[in-house]
Amino acid sequence: MDDLRIDSALPSVPTLGPKVRALRKDQRKTLSEVSSATGLSISALSKIENDQVSPTFANLMRLAEGLGISLSDLVMLDDQQQSVSARMTVSRKADTKFRSTPKYDMYALCADLRHKRMTPLIERVKADDPSKIDGMIAHTGEEFFFVLNGAIEIHTEHYNPVRLEEGDSAYLDSSMAHTLVAVGGGDADILMVWLGPNASPDEDGASLAEAILRQDAKK
Repeated sequence: MDDLRIDSALPSVPTLGPKVRALRKDQRKTLSEVSSATGLSISALSKIENDQVSPTFANLMRLAEGLGISLSDLVMLDDQQQSVSARMTVSRKADTKFRSTPKYDMYALCADLRHKRMTPLIERVKADDPSKIDGMIAHTGEEFFFVLNGAIEIHTEHYNPVRLEEGDSAYLDSSMAHTLVAVGGGDADILMVWLGPNASPDEDGASLAEAILRQDAKK
């Protein structure tokens, strides 16, 4: 399975802050307006825009929801996206878009095709203690996971934790609350594909964002 391993030095891209600020200004929104739309404080938004903090995955989804864009669009750091009428796109390794959060490193695949029903990502799940799980999320859609290297546990509300190792895969109904944890003492790389509930452009990433917002509201 060595040919499935991803390079730990996949190309990174400029930081998120300038992208968030540019999107906000393009929409002529104030920090206060984005704060109201995302539930993030003005102070937190200012720190994100100035690259003083790295947003969590949940907060990335809050930002995508509040700015009215998909997670893929937020990860993209340039405007060279294809039109919504494009029928195909190809990702080369050198074009892979990278984003880091405290729990995940995310590599967006085929991110320049907008309004996709499927959102493909390579995720590096960072090593964690399974006993410190801080909550699970549920949202519409379906998810597929394939372990490229390392090992993860999938925790869900209805099943006992399931351990997946290199070459293993799982498919689940995203409406069942769930979370991923890297186990075995190291990070794990997985291919994750999220399938939205329908093909409507307006649904691209929205339901996932709403689910994470609900999860955070309970904390």
